[in-house]
Amino acid sequence: MSSVKAHYDSLLAPVYSWILGDFDAAHRQNAGLFDDLAILPRGNGLAVDLGCGPGCQAVPLAERGFSVLAIDFCAELLGELAQHAAQLPVTAICDDIRNFRNHLPQKAELIVCMGDSLVHLPDTDAVQQLIRDCADSVVDGGSVILSLRDYTQPAPTGPARFIPIRSDDNRIFTCFLDTVGDVIHVHDILYTREADGWRQHISDYRKLRLDYRWLTEVLEGNGLGLESESLRDGFITLHARRP
Repeated sequence: MSSVKAHYDSLLAPVYSWILGDFDAAHRQNAGLFDDLAILPRGNGLAVDLGCGPGCQAVPLAERGFSVLAIDFCAELLGELAQHAAQLPVTAICDDIRNFRNHLPQKAELIVCMGDSLVHLPDTDAVQQLIRDCADSVVDGGSVILSLRDYTQPAPTGPARFIPIRSDDNRIFTCFLDTVGDVIHVHDILYTREADGWRQHISDYRKLRLDYRWLTEVLEGNGLGLESESLRDGFITLHARRP
């Protein structure tokens, strides 16, 4: 079984943006979320994007006036981020998100960790430590925004474990989920059309099945008060603030 990083490097990174479908649409969606949460620089203007990928969060934050430290373990996706960010104040760092404090010049006004980044951590202890580090790394009045899929719904069973993601004339991407307790064993399956026919690529990894209500308790246990909780397109977003 691959580590999450090896899975991205070997299979997912080259097709990540294709799977995403439309960077501009993802950019607009996150910009709308930040508008709804009234996220604007009001202090030192430093924001940290943990698990930034191609920049779906970092770019709209930079457009709002933040200087963004964007961290991801996938160099290929950081290359795409550089193209999307252009001349915006975004600094890309290739590293494990758990090491973000090694790159932080001062406490941040905002830290975001969105999409599947939290569930890619190895265990709940690592999740708690990351949230603790975030709480210790934001200024008074600063915010932490977490988002993840709503895993409070029953885990898929039977044929529902097979999920078609995207396809076109030359590629077909689907995944198969096998849930055991609080861990999801993910198998990503990519078919690509080549000169001599279709070729199959398979890679698997495990991710955490986190309950956002538990995350709320961890945030509050580390001195971050919950400002809002919202559900959009199957993702829960938690906005917490340090008093």
